[in-house]
Amino acid sequence: MSGITTSTDIANEGVAQAMQLAGDEVRLRAASSEELNAAAASLANALARFPAGASRDGRKSDAIARLERAGKAIGAEQRRRAFV
Repeated sequence: MSGITTSTDIANEGVAQAMQLAGDEVRLRAASSEELNAAAASLANALARFPAGASRDGRKSDAIARLERAGKAIGAEQRRRAFV
């Protein structure tokens, strides 16, 4: 291990933070618009890395479903704020 942070490490960290944010209602409500946008972008980038047809693989299908659920939670919070 070289100890050098790569762009993949940064992307993975963004996805992990977005998943945690989406799973915590208190943090989700308290997050700034910028944090929500960054989380949504991280999730979208992660989903884009899966090739077409990846949902046929059980593990990939589960990962895709979890990313989509997190994205829907973040999107719902963004929509809720638009009407407040």
